[in-house]
Amino acid sequence: MSDAIIAANRFGYGAGPSTRAAIGGDPKAWLKAQLAAAKVPASLRGLPDGASLVVTELQLRKQRQEMKRQGLIPDQSKPGAGPEPKPEQQQAARRFYLDEVGARYLAACDGPAPLVERLVAFWANHFTVSGVRPVVRPLAGAFEREAIRPHVLGAFADLVFAAVQHPAMGLYLDNAVSVGPESRIGERRDRGLNENLGRELLELHTLGVDGGYTEEDVRALARILTGWSVGRLQDPEPGHFRFFEPIHEPGPKTLLGRTYPEGGMREGIEAIIDVARHPSTARHIARKLAVHFIADQPPPGAVDRLASVFRESHGNLRDVTEALIELPEVWQNYQKKVKTPWDLVVSASIATGVRLPPEQLAPALNRLGQAVFMAPSPAGWGDDAASWVGPEAVLRRVEWCQAFAERADPALDPMSVAVTSLGETLPAAARETIAFAESRQSALAMVLASPAFQRR
Repeated sequence: MSDAIIAANRFGYGAGPSTRAAIGGDPKAWLKAQLAAAKVPASLRGLPDGASLVVTELQLRKQRQEMKRQGLIPDQSKPGAGPEPKPEQQQAARRFYLDEVGARYLAACDGPAPLVERLVAFWANHFTVSGVRPVVRPLAGAFEREAIRPHVLGAFADLVFAAVQHPAMGLYLDNAVSVGPESRIGERRDRGLNENLGRELLELHTLGVDGGYTEEDVRALARILTGWSVGRLQDPEPGHFRFFEPIHEPGPKTLLGRTYPEGGMREGIEAIIDVARHPSTARHIARKLAVHFIADQPPPGAVDRLASVFRESHGNLRDVTEALIELPEVWQNYQKKVKTPWDLVVSASIATGVRLPPEQLAPALNRLGQAVFMAPSPAGWGDDAASWVGPEAVLRRVEWCQAFAERADPALDPMSVAVTSLGETLPAAARETIAFAESRQSALAMVLASPAFQRR
């Protein structure tokens, strides 16, 4: 088995015509070189930042409130009442979404550091914010660029801070409107605590569901994080993270056996550092990385070694990633992972040189079951075969491979694509079938739909 093929497909999104030359004779060195100050892909530059998008939404809300006050918007409680979004507004929103999807796709296909692109996608899924909630939809791309990308090789605690403080997370999990019941605002307005962020931070982002926390710990962390919100229009930095002391729950809180004295925002900073460095977090993160890069049921020894590096380095993700590259299990368990629809589309694009316009890309991924920025829950997209290989899903994959092959250059040699992208992982019988296909498009579709290509 060629280590170059494994490196390209397991740590990146696949091999194309120039991949072997780029990797050279030392795949591990090629991977580690990508960890040195990776540049932001060109396709992602110039897109709007999250704060400006929040400001735009706040301005629109203010306009709608004023229109309601003046009676220009009908009573929303009446059936059929209320203005529909104007066609130009719908078109602008769709265009913006397509631009974000297209930029993300080109970064994955053509970015200078494929391993970094895979890490960005992995951590964005770990800290999911989903456009299933309309208020989050325009922010999801900015969240990935601003909260995730800069920190995938830094301290895990910094990644947690960036995710929690980004307006997309504050709005998605409602922490922006969580009010301490005994805070100054809470006592006057009878507004309540929202536990969403506290729960997901422990269950999904750090300790894991079996990490040893209790329901009281969830409530304690939710109280600690009250006041972590988003700046309003009248604030000095609207749209950015802001700590609002008047809605912060006063008094000491006990989380995971440690009592945090009253300290405003400092309580949250100390609590996040503690849970980010907790032994259960090391285990949870190690297992998720092993599942993603090795197998749905990863070897326990690999998980143990990653967890050990995480603990000893205090969550240094560059050290953890380098340890991942050195794991023998990564190189010995090739093709144990089923590609997600996103992986499939990107790897097919790299293998063939085809670049889909976002108007075709977005609906294709939606039909394949993985619409970009639209994960069904805070748990993100599934990272196991069971999530992606049901009968209907497999049929849709085959149909997509056929449609995609028809878009490729008719002069493209399917066997060359197979050899370049799969190497010796393509069985001899499959090679013979491809060689005798009725057309080049049919042969290419067979390559893309083959079990060897559908796995990594």
